[in-house]
Amino acid sequence: MKFISMLKAVAFMLVGLTFVNDASATGSCSVTGVTLTSMSYTNAALTNNGTVSWSCTRSSSGDGSPFTVNFTFGAGLNSRKVHSGTNLIPYSLSNPIGNAVFVGTGAASNTVAGSFPFTFSMAASLNPVSNLTYVDTVSITGTCTDPKPATCTVPLSTFNLSISVDTPVSCTISPATIPALLIAYTSFQTLPGAGNTSFDANCSNGGPYRMSVSPTSGTLLGLPYTLKLGTSANSATDISSTTTYNLTGAVSPATYYINGTIPSDLGGICSTGTCSDTSPAHTLKVEF
Repeated sequence: MKFISMLKAVAFMLVGLTFVNDASATGSCSVTGVTLTSMSYTNAALTNNGTVSWSCTRSSSGDGSPFTVNFTFGAGLNSRKVHSGTNLIPYSLSNPIGNAVFVGTGAASNTVAGSFPFTFSMAASLNPVSNLTYVDTVSITGTCTDPKPATCTVPLSTFNLSISVDTPVSCTISPATIPALLIAYTSFQTLPGAGNTSFDANCSNGGPYRMSVSPTSGTLLGLPYTLKLGTSANSATDISSTTTYNLTGAVSPATYYINGTIPSDLGGICSTGTCSDTSPAHTLKVEF
């Protein structure tokens, strides 16, 4: 018996294969909180430091290349002005670390978190309407990038500003010595004699105050006169008050008048062709 063995060669060719991992990272970043302590503005320069906290979550990005995220503040509802009704106060928000760029770790997928500081500031001597609370809503937007093909989103966030304005009420009178009030009068004249002198009162914006003159009457050369405070020269309206704070300060000084009158048809006492006399001092009282 004969056995014949046949061996056939089978060649296997190993073809070089390349596996491409073109995984694209996906992720999202969000603001997790804003810390800014309560503030009160007293007309002095105001500076306050705050913190924005954030968190980013990213899926696999192949070799774990880091990504960056950038947060920025919006302009607020009134272009960097807090408001109370129609009253506005300008402010600024700054970021002392520049662009606030953050880099994730090199892991293939990870969650990173951090924070960045910012500074709130308001200039001195803005003279806002006092005894009010001013607010604004500020948006925080952002972008994030990855060197790999990536999709990264940063949802819009907002935070609220609230500032109480409690400026101490103060008033100044200019000039400090009010010019003399002169009343020219001819015996038995048919019209009342009248004269006035003026001054400026500058009280804190929105601050309540009241004014009065003491005494409000007197007699010169046998002629009785009366004094009234008004907002215009020779006005018959008397705005003086000792019981209510009926006046409100504004940004600019307000001009007021002390108006004096002498009734008509009076003879007076004058033994020569022309006489003059000066009354004792009258006091302008300003209360606030």
